[in-house]
Amino acid sequence: MTRSAWTRRWSSTRCARSYITHLIEDGYDPLFVQQQVGHEYASTTAICTCVSSDFRTRTLRRALDATVEAAMRPGRTS
Repeated sequence: MTRSAWTRRWSSTRCARSYITHLIEDGYDPLFVQQQVGHEYASTTAICTCVSSDFRTRTLRRALDATVEAAMRPGRTS
């Protein structure tokens, strides 16, 4: 692959998105990732994250399970 072909294929934006995505999927704290890439706002980091559908599904499942477990705990008042 020629240098110009590599440059077209791997821009700095693409490399940053890949870096951010790998950190998030590997379990790094989102605030740490935000600081690593120098974003002022978490929403900017979120836009640059391209996580897999499997990761989204697992994350949602954990959040839902924790919510249901908390709701089912004895002694909970509504």
